[in-house]
Amino acid sequence: MHPILVVAKKEMRQIAKNRSLIVGIVLFMGVFGGMTSLGAIMAVVDGDAKSIVSTLDSLMMYLVLVLGVFSGYFFSSQAFLGEKTEGTIETLLCSPLPLRDIWLGKVIGVMVPAYAVALLIAGILVALSNTAADFLVLPSVVMMLFVVLVVPVYIACAIGMLGLVQLLLGMKENQILNIVLIIGFIAVISVFDGLVTEGVVVMSAPVVGAMFIVGMLLLGVIGFMTRILNREKIVTTLP
Repeated sequence: MHPILVVAKKEMRQIAKNRSLIVGIVLFMGVFGGMTSLGAIMAVVDGDAKSIVSTLDSLMMYLVLVLGVFSGYFFSSQAFLGEKTEGTIETLLCSPLPLRDIWLGKVIGVMVPAYAVALLIAGILVALSNTAADFLVLPSVVMMLFVVLVVPVYIACAIGMLGLVQLLLGMKENQILNIVLIIGFIAVISVFDGLVTEGVVVMSAPVVGAMFIVGMLLLGVIGFMTRILNREKIVTTLP
């Protein structure tokens, strides 16, 4: 197995064992997701198929990405910052793996469960919409493409940036900057959702394709930025 995948598998295994982390994410999804989605779906329960699908698409575009990014934030805190706090990252630093491969393995290992949470949210939204309506409700093809292509890439971007910062900086700096970064991610998603809601941006296959390309380029830039990492600097930031 490729060393990057070994690191990714290790991270997924540790996340699966962290019950308190999983319970926290479930509670957050239930409170935040439930408050946001249930009212919107029930508001159009008597509407036609087009209005219900439109509401479902809008909820999916916002909630699936936001909760996926939030899940990535919680999981990355264990994969990057948690290992620095516990000192276990020193074992990885002693391996012959380049720091970029360690970073990438952790990003993949965190992105997979975070994306699984995003897909779970998408499934719940579809189920709620069908419960509210008396006919089969499915998201549009464009929104399906958005969930399959765009959501995992932008979750990976958020995790990659958070991971880079958490490896690079000390504990106090991380506590402040992590909050700034996650609020920034959510703000950008909210602004884009507002533009779509107001009709300034019309979601279509070309738009989804452009978002995917931009996300891949951004992920590549973040990966390139890992060149500023070095083992000595990481060790000096350990508590």
